[in-house]
Amino acid sequence: MSAVSEAAERLRHDLAKAIRFSAPEVPESETEALRARLLADVATTRRGHSGTQSAADVFDAWRRESARHFAGALARRVDDIAAAIEEIRGLTVRLPSLARSDLERLDALTRRVASECRALAGEARRDSRR
Repeated sequence: MSAVSEAAERLRHDLAKAIRFSAPEVPESETEALRARLLADVATTRRGHSGTQSAADVFDAWRRESARHFAGALARRVDDIAAAIEEIRGLTVRLPSLARSDLERLDALTRRVASECRALAGEARRDSRR
């Protein structure tokens, strides 16, 4: 597996899976249940002996380590993920007080990030086989 494929697969595993870890297919009908799930999946995406990391923190660490491997269309996809993460970052800091519409926007962004990460991993795999 190439460095690009490995990095993309790590992002898929560490971010795409975790940011939607407990997400149902349809967002929760109760606002506080939606908020609680987003707090768990987005604000505390990774939990370990050294504490927790938000989805934005997980992406930032990955990007510092791995973004240099990506060029062309793959780099543009990483930039698209980064743009969504920036919006997520802004919503996450206000998560305890977000209105329902903003919670739904955050949920949609998590779906977008997960989809983009999976697409990046798939494209990187295909590119490495060429």
